[in-house]
Amino acid sequence: MSPIAEFRASDLKQSGSVLDAAQRGAVRITRNRTRFVLIEETRFRQMLEDAADPRPKTLADLVSGYDAAEVRRRLAPWMADEPAGAERL
Repeated sequence: MSPIAEFRASDLKQSGSVLDAAQRGAVRITRNRTRFVLIEETRFRQMLEDAADPRPKTLADLVSGYDAAEVRRRLAPWMADEPAGAERL
């Protein structure tokens, strides 16, 4: 997650601009070389829900770890079977 804005801790004294930016996305706040991230609670809850859901979110997630050679090896006996004549599509 890339921050849409960056502020120093001293900027929190006038928090309006910081909170306005946080409504649009993640905000990085730096204090003594320590970095914090400010986001809306609803966005944070959605991130937690998404992380807890084990289903793939993208095609790249779906094929992660896909081994084409292993799939071909496992399907070889099935592909070598003669048709029974009762196959349906």
